Amino acid sequence: MDIEKTMILVRGEDKTETVAAVSFDTASRKTQVTYIGGRSYSYNSANVLVLENPKNIDLNGRVAYINGMPVYDPRLILDFKNRIRIIQKNGTMQSVKPEELSLVENGSSDKNVQQILAYLREISRCTANDPAEEAFLKQEMDQLTFVHPESVLGQYLNRQPVENRTPPMDGIIFPFRFNLSQKSALENALTHSMSVIEGPPGTGKTQTILNILANLVAIHGKSVAVVSNNNEAVKNVIEKMTKKGYSFLTALLGKKKNQDAFFAELPVPHTDDWNCPEEKKELVQMIESLNVRLNTLLKLDRKRAQLKQELRAWQLEQEHFNEYYSRQNVVEIEKLPLLRANSDRIISFLAETSLAKEREYTEKLMYKLRMLIKYRGAFRKLQRQEASVLLLLERVFYQKQIQKLENDVESLEDQLNGTSFDALLEQHQHVSEKLFRKCLYQSHGGRTAGSFTKKNFKAKFRQFIEAYPIILSTTHALRRSIPQNYLLDYVIIDEASQVDLITGVLAFSCCRNVIVVGDTKQLPQITDQKIQPQLKNIPPEPVYNYFNHSILSSVIELYGKHLPRVVLREHYRCHPQIIEFCNQKYYDGKLIPYTNPDLSRTPLVLYKTAEGNHMRRVTRGEKQGTYNQRELDVTVEEILQNPDLATENSQIGFVTPYRKQANLASGLMPAGIESDTVHKYQGREKDLMILSTVLDGSWQGQRGLEFVDDPHMVNVAVSRAVRQFVLVTDHDLFYKKGKNIGDLIRYMQYSTLDENVIESQVVSVFDLLYKQYSKKLLPLKAKMDSAARYQSEEALRVLLEEILTQPQYNRFNYAQGMLLRNLLNTVENLSDEELAYVNNRASLDFVVYYKQDKSCKLVVEVDGFAFHENRPEQLRRDALKDSILKKYEIPFLRLPTNGSREREQILRALE
Repeated sequence: MDIEKTMILVRGEDKTETVAAVSFDTASRKTQVTYIGGRSYSYNSANVLVLENPKNIDLNGRVAYINGMPVYDPRLILDFKNRIRIIQKNGTMQSVKPEELSLVENGSSDKNVQQILAYLREISRCTANDPAEEAFLKQEMDQLTFVHPESVLGQYLNRQPVENRTPPMDGIIFPFRFNLSQKSALENALTHSMSVIEGPPGTGKTQTILNILANLVAIHGKSVAVVSNNNEAVKNVIEKMTKKGYSFLTALLGKKKNQDAFFAELPVPHTDDWNCPEEKKELVQMIESLNVRLNTLLKLDRKRAQLKQELRAWQLEQEHFNEYYSRQNVVEIEKLPLLRANSDRIISFLAETSLAKEREYTEKLMYKLRMLIKYRGAFRKLQRQEASVLLLLERVFYQKQIQKLENDVESLEDQLNGTSFDALLEQHQHVSEKLFRKCLYQSHGGRTAGSFTKKNFKAKFRQFIEAYPIILSTTHALRRSIPQNYLLDYVIIDEASQVDLITGVLAFSCCRNVIVVGDTKQLPQITDQKIQPQLKNIPPEPVYNYFNHSILSSVIELYGKHLPRVVLREHYRCHPQIIEFCNQKYYDGKLIPYTNPDLSRTPLVLYKTAEGNHMRRVTRGEKQGTYNQRELDVTVEEILQNPDLATENSQIGFVTPYRKQANLASGLMPAGIESDTVHKYQGREKDLMILSTVLDGSWQGQRGLEFVDDPHMVNVAVSRAVRQFVLVTDHDLFYKKGKNIGDLIRYMQYSTLDENVIESQVVSVFDLLYKQYSKKLLPLKAKMDSAARYQSEEALRVLLEEILTQPQYNRFNYAQGMLLRNLLNTVENLSDEELAYVNNRASLDFVVYYKQDKSCKLVVEVDGFAFHENRPEQLRRDALKDSILKKYEIPFLRLPTNGSREREQILRALE
């Protein structure tokens, strides 16, 4: 029989290749089928169907799928109406019902899409130093000629909106424990075609991925790949799955070495004792019941952690205030009723009396009567001993505020303990694990290793992906781990900030849904900027620019606020004092430390190298590179000998931006201490981390500042430390010129009450005190001030806030209405007239300060014409204030309300 012209179905099965002839016996009214080899059989005519003259189906760039599986390399697709025959180029043939075949149009027909792909293909030819890797990427991109319109890549390239999914949500499980952020991340992943999980250091990113895998595979029966730019990241997932006995679900594929190892010893499930007596429905109901109780308790638990975080900040600022207070010669005042008031009433008193003094209401009768009625003895004593009363009230305010926070924390702990919160979390995990394992028992119980090989697994891929629903690979090798044009249900891209657009696009082409996991604040992808001028193609839009974007930053910019996106906020790795630097500097205070401050008594240690140029740069020979012998000597001879830093060598890490410094350190350090570059340490952690910055103040050192002072690198280096972080550095260079390491030095000095901070003539701004103060003061100003005066200050406040939100200035904050006395560590340098002025409630309109050590950067004064230039007494006070600021070397600006170019003056002063 000619298979291209005839199809013979016997009892619904295509027998064309085995049939020699078909005839109809009129006597018996049956159909006679003669098979090749001579045997003949009679069938009821209804059971034999001869189909002829098929219509040839031309794909025209489309791809054929049979029940969701792509047809590889078809030579002919013949439509016999009742059946479709596919003949492949290798000679194999299959017949299917028409409804089983789908022909999918190419989703890359748009001109912009073609331009993006052409641009990335061109880059793929010149991205790698290794010719083999370059050829590999080029080949992968050249083969990407078809984009499935339902793939994430089709959605991404065509700028289609993120699709909503509606899976049943009543059976969500968390066999690896969870918190509020992780729960939101999982819900986003299940209900959207694309979602982003931003995982700052130590926030349980891998745990989140494991819970997502459990739900996708066991509850929803989905196929999923976990990919990253390197094998180490995905091996972390395998290790944690293996530890719990779930490695039989995974197939580590990708490069040849991994595939050889996997198929040499196929994992076998061991689920015999996983069939718990409870029914699935019963387990789901138990989980739902626990969810109702835990949702509220998890919020209380988060609130407790936030209050503890706030309490630590107040306690640290109180330490600074107490140091300042001890130098102020305060006269102790007895029987001051306001000392027994709560913190809110004290701060209200300070705000009201401050504004009255500033606006010269203090001698008005109505003001005095109102204040006497409201505050009684406190107001009388204020009039007689103003400076002492104010400082005493500020000291008591700290005590009251801290006591209130301690009471709030204790109350929440009582609530959580009273509801057995920890036990409920354990129970939720236990029941989730039961349901997870029961599902796996039903899907994988009794399975053997199967007959899959490296050569046949793609041909048997439907069976293979049922046996191993989790594929692990690098991003660039994923397409070689699945059949051509096959779509997995999900792909999870881990460490996505380091995944470039080419390999990200390759991963996007393989799935219907994607979960992009990463952190834009950690190390980005490495791209060779030198090849950019050589390119003929350009991206049609900036969001697809290979040199400016990782796949993570690209999807964030592309979809903006429409992208389902969760930041994992709960932090579980570093000592609270260590991670708080990263939190303030890089994460806008969003992180919530759950670690115990008792991890270490000395979490931050700063070693400042002796003055001199100790950096060396070797430019010739095999051992080229940059190093600093002095910092190595300090590390070996001082840091490692410090008893306060004692720990096991295996838990000590030495990290540096420069490879040569890391290599030299490896030869000098005791056995067990790991020395490496910052780039190699991402994703790792040690109890004690030592950061060596290498550079000095020489011209060569300053040339390397942009590289070493990189925010991503500093963030990663600091957040590797669990218990203790040690910085060994050239203090002067980075303190004066480093925006990231300089701020790290400031933070460490402030957090440890370094003598540089304590002994300074100018006190660190009491940030928390003045934030509370402003909450009371600003509404009063709006209510009491003359319109012109208030509007001038308000206009400058808005301008300052706008400037300080810009990336280059967001290391600064500001306080409004700060007492000048609160900025001066001692008043010994003041003349009698200046001292009287300071003690008479002299205040500063705006104080701009560094966030990390609260040190003053700039004072800004608003000079309204009517209030200043037209009043001699006010001019005299302005001159006194200027004299004091100059005496204490505090930079300041006076901005008249009838002036101009205020923005430019402020920006110039902040540089």
